[in-house]
Amino acid sequence: MTETDGRSSTPRRFLASSLASYWSLGVRLVVGFGARVALAHLLMPDAHGLYELALRIVTIASALRDLGLIFHLIRDERRPYGTVLGFSLSSGTLVTVALILGAPFGAWLDPRLPEVLRVFAVWVLLDGLAAVPRTFFERELRIGRLVAPEIARGLVMAAVSIGLALLGAGIWSFIAGDLVATGLFAAFVWYRAWGKIPLKFERGLLLDLLRQSRGLLLIWVTFQLVTYIDVFIVEGVTGNTALVGQYSRAYMIAFLVRQIVFPRALVPALVEYRFDRERFRAAFRVTIVFLMSFEVTAGYFLYFNAEKVVEIMLGASWGPAVPLLKILCFVPFLDVFSELGGEVLKVRREDRLWLLIMVVNLLSLTLIGVVFTLFRGAEGMAWANFFLLGNVLMAWRMASIFRGTFLRLLGDMALIYAVPLVLVGGTDLLLPASGWTRLAVSIVASLGALALLAWRFWKPVQHFLADRAADAG
Repeated sequence: MTETDGRSSTPRRFLASSLASYWSLGVRLVVGFGARVALAHLLMPDAHGLYELALRIVTIASALRDLGLIFHLIRDERRPYGTVLGFSLSSGTLVTVALILGAPFGAWLDPRLPEVLRVFAVWVLLDGLAAVPRTFFERELRIGRLVAPEIARGLVMAAVSIGLALLGAGIWSFIAGDLVATGLFAAFVWYRAWGKIPLKFERGLLLDLLRQSRGLLLIWVTFQLVTYIDVFIVEGVTGNTALVGQYSRAYMIAFLVRQIVFPRALVPALVEYRFDRERFRAAFRVTIVFLMSFEVTAGYFLYFNAEKVVEIMLGASWGPAVPLLKILCFVPFLDVFSELGGEVLKVRREDRLWLLIMVVNLLSLTLIGVVFTLFRGAEGMAWANFFLLGNVLMAWRMASIFRGTFLRLLGDMALIYAVPLVLVGGTDLLLPASGWTRLAVSIVASLGALALLAWRFWKPVQHFLADRAADAG
C-alpha cells in the first residue's frame, strides 16, 4: 500500500492515513467478527465475563504504566521518542511485577481471577513495547505502516484463541490469543520503525515530559474507569459473572461501529491545524458528521434487529443480551462530544477541564450505576450510561470554542438523527416481526441512509480536503 511522505500537505496525509486505518480496520473487522462469533459459540458467557474482568484490569494498569507520556508524545513538538521509550520499558516492568504480586486481591470479584491475572499481567509489558513505535507512525501521519502489523495481530489472535477453544482451554483461549498476538505486533511494528524513529534518550527531558503529561495521566486513568467500571459494578452488585459476559458483549456490539470508523488521524491533524482556525474547525465538523452518520445509522439498525444480531454474533444462548443491546445501542448518540471533544481539549492543552469532565462522568456513572443496578440489574447499569453529567460540560465547552460552527453542527446532527430513523425505523412498520426479511431490508435501508447523508455532506468534506487553506507552519 502506498502512503504519502512527510512533504505532502496535511490534508493529503490526513486522508491517506485515514484510508489506511480504515483498510486495516476493515480486514480486522472481518477477522475479529468471525473470531467473536466462533468464541461466543464455543465458550459460555461465564468465560467471557471472567475474561472481561481481567482485560479491564490490565488495561487500566497499562494506563498507569505510561503516566500519560504516550498521549503527550503525540503533541510534543520535540518528538522525544527515545526518552519516552526508555521510561515505558522501565515502568512497564514495574507495573507488570506489581500486577502479578497484587493478583490475589482480584479474588473479591471472582476466586478464579488471581490465577488469570498472574499470567495476563505480561500483556502490560508487551503492549508497552509497541506503544512508542505505534505512536510514531500515528504522530507522523504514516498510519499505512501499521496496517500489516495490525492485520497480522488480528489473524494470530483469532487463530490462537479459536484453536485453543476447540481444544477445551476455556478462559485461557482468550489470554493466550491476546499475549501471542500482542507480542507479534510489537515485534512487527518495531521491524517497520527501526532506523526511522529517533531513539536518543535525553534524561534532562524526562522530568519536563512527566510534568506536562501528568494531567493526561489522570485523564486517561479516569477515562478508562468511566469506560470499564460498569462491568465491575455489575459483578460487584449481582455477583453473576455470566451476566458480566452478557453485558460486556452487548456493549461491544453497541460500540463496534465507533471502533471501526473513528479517525485515528484526527489528533495529529488537529495538532498541525492548531494555528489555522478554519481548518481546525473544519476537521472537527467533518469528523463529527462522519462518525455520527455511521454510529446513528448503526444504532437504529441494532435496535430494530437486536434479536437477530445477537443470534448471529453471539448465538441463541445469549438471549439475555438482547434487552441490554437495545439500551446500549443508543449510548453513542449522546457521548460523541465526550469522545471527540476530549481530543480537541488535548490539542488545546486544556487538560484540567478535560480531567474535571471525566471525574464528573465517573462520579455520576458510579453513583447512578450502583443505584440502578440494585433495582434493575444489568439493564439498570446500561441505563446509567445516559446520565454522564460531564458530557453537558463538554458540550458547553465545544460550543464556546467553535461558536457559529457549533450551531451549524447541531443542525447537521438533527439531520443525521432523522434520516436513518425514517428509513431504518420504517422497516419496523412494514415488517413488525423480527426475522431475516426485516434484517435484510434494514441493511438496505441503512445503506440508503448513509448514501443520502454522504450526498448531503460531501461538500464540507471536499472543502476540507481541497487544501484551500494554508497548512499550519
